[in-house]
Amino acid sequence: MMSINELIRRKIGADYLKGFRTVLNHNDNHVKAAFKEINKVNRELFKAIPYKVIFTSKDVYTSAKDMRKQVQETGVIYIYDGWSGHPILTLEDNLIGRAVHDVFAHLVCGCPFNFEGEYSAYLEQRKWYPEWTWDVLFAEIPAQTAAYYVTGSHDFPQRAIAAHPAWMAWAQDLELEDYSHNSILNMAKLMEVV
Repeated sequence: MMSINELIRRKIGADYLKGFRTVLNHNDNHVKAAFKEINKVNRELFKAIPYKVIFTSKDVYTSAKDMRKQVQETGVIYIYDGWSGHPILTLEDNLIGRAVHDVFAHLVCGCPFNFEGEYSAYLEQRKWYPEWTWDVLFAEIPAQTAAYYVTGSHDFPQRAIAAHPAWMAWAQDLELEDYSHNSILNMAKLMEVV
């Protein structure tokens, strides 16, 4: 029998890949405005990253735990720069977004790189963005991760969409662990800088 988490992950991932339940796409004014706002916030947050950021074609980390360990030891964070295109984001926007996500989500919440971890990372990261952008941020983070788990690879077209409210409601039923003991970056200290 599948766990509730697996059922939710599979349903959101399949919907994302099929474009099902996506009521707003990259042609919609809400989605365009949300990406513009997300990019604006990302650029400000990127300036406040307290580590040296190096973009690389090599996927350096074996896990989120490995990333946290290496960042603590070196003060450097490596961001994978592979690119398959996006309906709205430029390559630069995408790379800045990845760096911001790894620092302001994963290093703060201490969560792993699995579906539940990405949902937890989304909950942490969204604190920096206006609430009206959260549906687009959800589609970019946990929904894309769910799609990865359906396909087994990142080889699928990225979508610029607003998550369907059902996806966000289902995700609230996920059984999540508290990963805060893994955190290496204090949100309160970050807020003082930004």
